[in-house]
Parts: sequence; structure tokens; C-alpha cells
Amino acid sequence: MSLSVELSGLQVAQTDLDTIGNNIANVSTPGFKDSTPNFTDVYATSLAGAAGASQGLGAAANSLSQLFTEGTIAQTGNPLDVAIDGSGFFQVQTGTGIAYSRDGSMQLNAGGFLTNQTGALIMGYAAPASGSTATASGPLQTIQINQSNIAPTATSNLSMDLNLPSSDPLINTTTTPFSVTNANSYNQSTTSTIFDSLGGSHTLTTFFTQVSGSGSPPDWQTHWEVSNSNGTMVASGTGAKLVFSTSGALTAGSGTINVSGLANGADPLAITQTFTGTTLSSLPFGVNSLGNNGAPGGQFSGLQIGSNGNVIAQYTNGATKIMGTIALANFVNPQGLAATTNNNWLSTVASGNPVTNAPGTGILGTLQSGALEGSNVDLSTQLVDLIVAQQAYQANVQGINVDQQDVQKLLTLQ
Repeated sequence: MSLSVELSGLQVAQTDLDTIGNNIANVSTPGFKDSTPNFTDVYATSLAGAAGASQGLGAAANSLSQLFTEGTIAQTGNPLDVAIDGSGFFQVQTGTGIAYSRDGSMQLNAGGFLTNQTGALIMGYAAPASGSTATASGPLQTIQINQSNIAPTATSNLSMDLNLPSSDPLINTTTTPFSVTNANSYNQSTTSTIFDSLGGSHTLTTFFTQVSGSGSPPDWQTHWEVSNSNGTMVASGTGAKLVFSTSGALTAGSGTINVSGLANGADPLAITQTFTGTTLSSLPFGVNSLGNNGAPGGQFSGLQIGSNGNVIAQYTNGATKIMGTIALANFVNPQGLAATTNNNWLSTVASGNPVTNAPGTGILGTLQSGALEGSNVDLSTQLVDLIVAQQAYQANVQGINVDQQDVQKLLTLQ
């Protein structure tokens, strides 16, 4: 019996060594989680003595416990590397079904699908409908990135927030009618870029004239001119009249800019120009902000992943577009997950069903782009544990040697 006792000790010591060796081997594996073997003692209850004591039959390896503490998050500079800051797992579609991972090493495959480094497809939610910001709804699906160019958008709304100096001289528009070529016919001017339906850019110059005899405080009349890229005038006209209160706040002022017959064949422009926020004061002339809903066409230039899981396409014209949202899953009992190859886990009856949602929702962690979560293995601890496991192994081997010597002596008795 003693030989079987030492053999069981040898086996559990070997399990301990194997587990520690696996931890050490994965000290640099992204998202890897440390494992610890659980051992139990074995007793032959049928041999219980009069005092209730039982004969010990050695030890057995019962299970492995995984330590799901978070590993160190390190910056990589790759925008498709993603670390989970907090709880949760990525969901990936493998050849055998859905698996779960903490490894956020992502890339695009030849079909434009977001995958991890092993080629498993990242699961998430579909991109929101056009004009909507709603995300993280609907069934889980793979995330495909459309790398097509985006069409240009003609400017239809142009907003200006500026300050007009009350100290500017008043201009008699009867004796000095507005003229682009006569600088005495206006007080201030500013330029902005507008876009047509083909993405062509044009320069819009807005002129401001403080009109003499128009009230107290005086009204300001605007005029506009649109010119093409070589400076040739395309169209001009009278714009909004800006009316101010005695405190300098704008009380009225918006106009429409209509331009037709563009040389590049684009659709006619119809732009609503507003001046919300514009003030009249003793401060110098200055433009505080410009708003333009137009944009030229853009080429796909890269991806960015937000902390909320949104996969955002970026374009050369500065536009962005949500392509989908990465989903995270969590479990009532992560310890019940079954570890498998390629940095993955599989759900089991013990782990329970996954609870899925967008990052940052409920108890799920957020995502950190351009970073990876490292292994949570503490190498120093593992090396100490390795020494202890090695001593246990050697001690059991020595026990087997002693038992073997005793058996040899028994066999030599006459």
C-alpha cells in the first residue's frame, strides 16, 4: 500500500510541476490567466479503526483553479490592439463554435472582417442605421469593415459665430453702395470653404457693413461672393441683415446663398447661412467658430476602436463612420470556463450562460485601444512554487526508493 501512496504523491507533484511549467511558458501570452492545481487527500474509510481513524491512501489532483485577475495593460501603438480594462471576455467565432478570450490582438482578414491573431472572427453588434447613433442592439454577428470611399456632401448649412465691433464707422449705403472692389463699402470680411455635390471646394467670402441710419444700435448688412479655386468669381449676392439688441445680442439674422452653373457640373448650391451666437460689442472683429455640414469625398484611412466598443472607420476628409460595436461577455462563474488552445475559453454548465452587452455596460469593463493585456502570471511566485513542487516530487521518489529497499530485504529472507 505504501508504494501506491508514494505513487499518488508522485502523480500530484507531477501535476503541480506541469501546471507551473504551463504558467511559466505563457508568461508572455496576451490575456493568459494563471492556473493552480487543487489537491485532495484520499482515505480508505472501510479500514476505519476503533477510534474512527482512517488509513490514508495518498493524494489526488481534483481540479485546476484559474486566477482571473487582470494582467498588466501595456501600450503597443497598434490601433487594432485592444485591452479589456475590467471584467469580461471577447467573443470569437472559431471553426467549432463560439469561444471567449481576453486576447485583444486584432487585425483585418482578406474579406475585411475583424479577427484575432488566430483568425477567429470577433463578434459584436451591427453598425447603426444611417443617421442614428444607437449601438449595441440586435443579434451578435461578425464585424466587417467596408473600406469603400465615402461620397462628398454638398454644403447646405453654414453657421458663423463672430463679434462685430460697435466702434466701426457707419457707412451710408446710398452714397456708397456695396461693391466687392470698394473696400470703403464694407467694414469687415471673412472667408470660409464650401463644397459642392462633387466634392469640389469653393471660397465663400462674407462682407459685413454697419449701415448708417438703420437704428440704434445700427443694423449690419451682409453680402457674399463665391469664387472657385483659381479666384474667379462664380456668384455674388446680398445676404442676411443682422439686427442686435441694446446689449449686443443678435435678435435676427439668417440668409440663403444660391449658386448655379458651377463649372464642374455639380448641382446648384443652396446654403442657409446663420449667425447664431454673433455679438456686437467694443471688442475687435473676430470669428469664434464656423460650422459647415459639407465635406469633400474621402478615402478609407484607418480604424479606431472606442472605449465603448465602437469600431470607427476614419477617412482622409476627416469624416468618421461606425462600422459595428465589439461585444463583451461575462459569466456568473468564470472559474467554470474550460481553457482551450489559442488563448480561448469555452462555456460550460459550471460557468453558466454568457451575459452579453457593449463594453462599459453594467459590470462589463471598457476597452483600451492601442494596448494589450499581458499574462497575469507572477514569474517570481511561479519559480518559488516550482522549487516546492520539485522537492515534493523528490521526496515521493525517495519514499518509493525506501519502500523498494524494504521489499528487497523481505525477498531475501530465508
